[in-house]
Amino acid sequence: MQVRGSDDTLEFADKFRNYSKEDGHQYRNLENKKFVLRRKSKVYCPNCKSETNLNDIYCKECGTCLESISKRTYDFSIKNILSNINIKDSFKVAGFATVILFFISVIVKQILGSVLGEYTSYISASNILLLLNGGDLSVFTSGSGMMSYGSYYNFSFQLCSLILLVLPVICLGISYKVFMKEKNTNELTLFIQAIGVGSLYGLILAVIALLSRNQLSIGGGFLSSGYSLIYGVGFISVLFRGFLLGFLSILYIGTKKEYEESNIYLGIFKQSIKTVALGYLIVFVLLVIGHLIGLSYVYEFGISNSISNINVFVVISQLAAYIWGFANFNIATIGSQSLFLPSLFKTSLSIDFKLCLIAFVALSALILFISGIKLNNKYKTSSKKPVLIFSVFYAVIMASLSIFTYVNINGGSLLGYNIAMNTNVILTLIMSFIYSFIVTFVGFKLSNWD
Repeated sequence: MQVRGSDDTLEFADKFRNYSKEDGHQYRNLENKKFVLRRKSKVYCPNCKSETNLNDIYCKECGTCLESISKRTYDFSIKNILSNINIKDSFKVAGFATVILFFISVIVKQILGSVLGEYTSYISASNILLLLNGGDLSVFTSGSGMMSYGSYYNFSFQLCSLILLVLPVICLGISYKVFMKEKNTNELTLFIQAIGVGSLYGLILAVIALLSRNQLSIGGGFLSSGYSLIYGVGFISVLFRGFLLGFLSILYIGTKKEYEESNIYLGIFKQSIKTVALGYLIVFVLLVIGHLIGLSYVYEFGISNSISNINVFVVISQLAAYIWGFANFNIATIGSQSLFLPSLFKTSLSIDFKLCLIAFVALSALILFISGIKLNNKYKTSSKKPVLIFSVFYAVIMASLSIFTYVNINGGSLLGYNIAMNTNVILTLIMSFIYSFIVTFVGFKLSNWD
C-alpha cells in the first residue's frame, strides 16, 4: 500500500536537495565562494580576551569558537589600502630584490669590461642596476680649453631589453617568496602587498638614481681639450617604472589558483598576461627561425651599423615586442621605419617581410579569438562583462610592454647618430583596447554556437 503523503514529502524534499543521493553530483551551482571563514579577532578571544594563536580554531581557555562564517567582502578604498600596507615586509622584499640585482649588476659590469675595456669605469654597478629596470641614462658634457672652449654635447640613452628585464622580475619573485608569500591570505591582502612592494621598490631605485649621479673631468693641459661629464639615471623614470614593475610582478606571482577561480578580475588579469606573453613568444621564435634560415629582416630598418656589436638575439627580442605591437594595430617606430598596418605597403621593407607582418596580424587575431572562447567557457554565466575586463587588462599590459621596450639613443654631435625604437604608449593603450575587444568579443559570441 502506497502512502500519497510520503511521495509528496519526498518530492518536496527533492526541490531543496543540493546533491544527488545516488552518485553525489551537485544539482545546482551553490554560491559558496561568496562566503568565507574569518577570525573574529586576530589576537584575542572575543569571550575571555585570552591571547590566541592564529592557527587556533577554538580558545584554549574557554573553548569559544574563534571563527565565524561571513560574506566575502573587501574594502578597496585608498584609506584602507594605505593603512594596511606592511612597510617593514614591503621594504624587505624590495630591498632584498635590489641587493640580489646589485650583485648581478656587478657581474654584468665585469662582462662589459671585457668588451668595452676602460670605458666601463665611467659607469657604476648602480647605473647598470637602474638600466636593468628601464632607467634613462643622460649625459651632459661641456668642453673647455684653448681648442674647444664653449663646445657642448648632450647624450641620452635608454635601452629596456626584455631579456634583461626578466632579471628584476626573478629577483622580486625570489624575495617575495622568502619574506611575504606566507602572509598572502586573500585577494585584498595580495593587492595591498603589490602596492607596498611596488611603491618601496620604485622609491629605492629613485634614491639610488639620486645618489649615483656623478661628475667626471677628462683631459686638460695647455693645448688639449678638457671635458666635464655629468651623467646619471633619471629620477622620475625609475620611480615610475620601478613601481610598475614591482606592482605587476607581485600581483602576478602572488595570484593563487583559488583567487583565479573566485575573483573574475584576477583570473582575467592572469589570462591577459598569458595572452600577451604567448603572442610575444611565438613572434620571437618565428623571428629567430627566420634569421637562422637567412632572412635579412633585422637589417631592413636602417639600424644595421648601430647593432653590429650587439648580440643579434637581443635585438630580435626587442623587435619581437614592436612587431607584436604592430600586429595589434599599434604604430611602431623602428629605426628609419614607421610601421602601421594601413600604410605598411608604402614602406621600403621587402615584400616578403611585409607578407610576414601581415601573417603576424592574423596570428594576433587568432590568439585573441581563442582567448574569447576561453572567456566564454569560464565566465559565461558571470554577471560581469568578461570581454570588457579582459580588454582593459590587455591594453594596460600592452602599454606597459611599450614602456619597458622603449629605446632612445640621442648621440647629438658627440656620436653623430640617433636611434629610436618605440611605440606610443597612449596610442598603444587605445588601439590595443579597441582591437582586443572586437576580436575577443567575436570569439566570445561565436563560441555560443553549437
